[in-house]
Amino acid sequence: DKDDQHHSLAVRQFDALFGEKSPRHILVAPWPILYECCGTQQSRSHWKTSLLCDYWKYLGRYGQLVRLDDLPYRELPLREHMEMPSRSLSLVDRVLRAMILDRKSLFDYFLTYNTGDFVDACQLRGIPLLNEKSVPESYGI
Repeated sequence: DKDDQHHSLAVRQFDALFGEKSPRHILVAPWPILYECCGTQQSRSHWKTSLLCDYWKYLGRYGQLVRLDDLPYRELPLREHMEMPSRSLSLVDRVLRAMILDRKSLFDYFLTYNTGDFVDACQLRGIPLLNEKSVPESYGI
């Protein structure tokens, strides 16, 4: 979304991680992220939907896209969400944290602009956290 404050950085990060001159990493897209990316606001804009489709096709063409099923991670985060409302995490964030904390996690890196909700989980698992302060040109990954 060009109106998003992180748009230009996100485009540079995408290119650094998945572009033609990148090491061709695989984007692991957990279903909760897809729920947010393909939400009502995005679906009301033909341009946004078309752009997202172009990115998915690009990643799919090069075998760089894996959609990660969230079914094994839903129940405990939902229970925690209902029983521990003192931690202001959305259910989507709780499911993502459960995915990060899983020993079989597919994440080599985790990219978010909401660092505070994931930094502890990433540190615990030794997964580097990329965020709005990360400089794509210096990734070297």
